[in-house]
Amino acid sequence: MNINKIVIFLTFTAQCWLGVRLELIGTLIITCACLLAVFEHGAKGGNADFASLAGLSISFALSVTQSLNWSVRMSSDLDANMVSVERIKQYCNIKGEAPRFLETDSRVDNNWPQHGNIEFKNVYMRYRPGLPLVLKDLNLVVPAQCKVGIVGRTGAGKSSLAVALLRIVELDAGSIIIDGVDVRTLGLSTLRNKIAVIPQDPVLFSGSVRSNLDPFHEFEERRLFEVLQRVGLSKKVDASLRSGAITSLEDKVLNGGENFSVGQRQLLVIGRALLHGATVVLMDEATAAVDADTDSRIQHVMRTEFKNATCFVIAHRLNTIMDSDYILVMDDGCVAEFDSPSNLLASGGMFKDLADTWDEEHE
Repeated sequence: MNINKIVIFLTFTAQCWLGVRLELIGTLIITCACLLAVFEHGAKGGNADFASLAGLSISFALSVTQSLNWSVRMSSDLDANMVSVERIKQYCNIKGEAPRFLETDSRVDNNWPQHGNIEFKNVYMRYRPGLPLVLKDLNLVVPAQCKVGIVGRTGAGKSSLAVALLRIVELDAGSIIIDGVDVRTLGLSTLRNKIAVIPQDPVLFSGSVRSNLDPFHEFEERRLFEVLQRVGLSKKVDASLRSGAITSLEDKVLNGGENFSVGQRQLLVIGRALLHGATVVLMDEATAAVDADTDSRIQHVMRTEFKNATCFVIAHRLNTIMDSDYILVMDDGCVAEFDSPSNLLASGGMFKDLADTWDEEHE
């Protein structure tokens, strides 16, 4: 609202500036018409035709101000509003996403993916034609039901890995195979419904706990309460919850989940992912905005409740991924290192340097 008021204020200021100057121009035209009539009166005084023409010119000059003001404002409004038409035309020319559903979706088992084995084969990706590649000849095999911590410098391609897996941006070349199925042969809804995403900023909508956990009413109330208890958000499980405590599925959720703490919001999002029983889970720095205790609690939930899922954890704190089965170190869109944390620390390299830097900063 504040930004909108600033824009409206500037618009009215510009209109006042324009109105003053148009009124001045109209006044000058009226002045010229009157002066010319006065100057010619000595030569053509008493001429009936001159008198009628002089009166007509002055009356037209009086209406020029209003007509000029209206014409200029309408032309400027037309010019401004045509931006909307240009924007719609631009959106119409944007290449759309892949189809939501494909005929080949029916060939995939309803329980796919059962194991969560993921393979990246010669993956190349860029965000837009003409931009540099963000993933370059990426080759990686992630075993089923393992936790992979992803680290790297800014711009190394950590989040781009998740973008490619969800097909938010299509690959330039290569393929991503989950349990033997190339993800490009599936519709977007079929693929994305099978992958749980836990973002850094938890997204909650105004409504109730039920509408946030199960917006399409696909699960029974007993199942929803079971999920709340498993993530520790039910008051029956955690009696210390006061602000934002969940005692009923109809508990109110304010816009953005303002009546919940950041950690509780994140646990509610994890519960949403747990409800669908996802076999592949993406955590994009999900604990970056919470304190160490809440971080530990979320990590415990992740270890216990998603132990049978393949988890990708983009790390913000190195201590959150030190218990991972594998560590993936990204560098300039490529796999720099991929091994267990103990082996990477023992062999030295980029991960060892990152760990040493982390230790020095937190001594």
